[in-house]
Amino acid sequence: MNPLTVHIGGVPEHFNYPWYLLLKSKELQKDNINLRWQDFEGGTGAMVQSLVHGDIDLALMLTEGVVKAICDGAPIKLIQYFVSSPLVWGVHTHPV
Repeated sequence: MNPLTVHIGGVPEHFNYPWYLLLKSKELQKDNINLRWQDFEGGTGAMVQSLVHGDIDLALMLTEGVVKAICDGAPIKLIQYFVSSPLVWGVHTHPV
């Protein structure tokens, strides 16, 4: 039987560290699952494009960005929250 290959993408941040550990463990191989991870330096926008073009099967990205993409007609399904705490963004500068 051929393995099930799943292409998944996410940003290279600590939230995705469990995925790196899973890949390193090779735990999924015993269930004939070939998980392929791709880092997306371009963030949510880049992952939306990759999902739309079929380059990846699953993405871990900011919910606000994918909701906007869905509202704009992107054929994407939001299936589950991964991190439930808000990501608080700020404007920062160096001392003047």
